[in-house]
Amino acid sequence: MPSVIILLYLTACAVCGFMGRNTAFGFMGHFLLSLFLTPVLDFVIQAVGRPSTRLLDKFLSQQKRL
Repeated sequence: MPSVIILLYLTACAVCGFMGRNTAFGFMGHFLLSLFLTPVLDFVIQAVGRPSTRLLDKFLSQQKRL
């Protein structure tokens, strides 16, 4: 039973990392953050966090074309 809980926790951490892959921290940053804090807190951090500069530059260049 404890191994199932650990597996679910690591899966939630991996989902947080996958969702944060286009942010300033990247996949590994959000994975480790959710591993040491909790996945719930990492979801909150991602909600108020900023996107990566690469993604922001891409968005701004597309806006200039319009």
